[in-house]
Amino acid sequence: MWHRHFGVYGICLDEQSERLLVIRKAAGPYRGRYDLPGGSLDPQESLLEAITREFREETGLHVQVRKTIGTADVLVRFPFRETTHTHHIAVFYEVTPEEQAASAPVSQWLNKPNGTEANDSAGLTWVALDEFTDANTSPLVRLALRFVQEDVLSSEMERFEEWDAY
Repeated sequence: MWHRHFGVYGICLDEQSERLLVIRKAAGPYRGRYDLPGGSLDPQESLLEAITREFREETGLHVQVRKTIGTADVLVRFPFRETTHTHHIAVFYEVTPEEQAASAPVSQWLNKPNGTEANDSAGLTWVALDEFTDANTSPLVRLALRFVQEDVLSSEMERFEEWDAY
């Protein structure tokens, strides 16, 4: 039995493309790990509306969507309600902070929780690409790193059967 989750996620690199902006997850199968800002769509919401809203809710930043990167298909062993796995369908976007947000230091948001109960972000931070490990990242960050480093986003389902959720 699978729980299916569909979401949109932003890949935001610093100007030198050496660091990725990530959140620290406060809940779910990726709790305590670095994850990409993003999440589910609200009713009657477009994909672009969802990514800009989710990014703002989880990071405090207003972003511009530069381009659609693609869709990833991830299966993670994680019991949820009456299921054994989470089937995560993720649409990735390249995003950049808007001009007015870029002029204010991103540091004003770093490592600060959003403060809303519905938000599962425990704060955000820039992380150097070589500092990510299997133990500190979500599968979505792993896929984003592969895309950033190799310009590849596989159309095959990525399976994480041995996933250690916590």
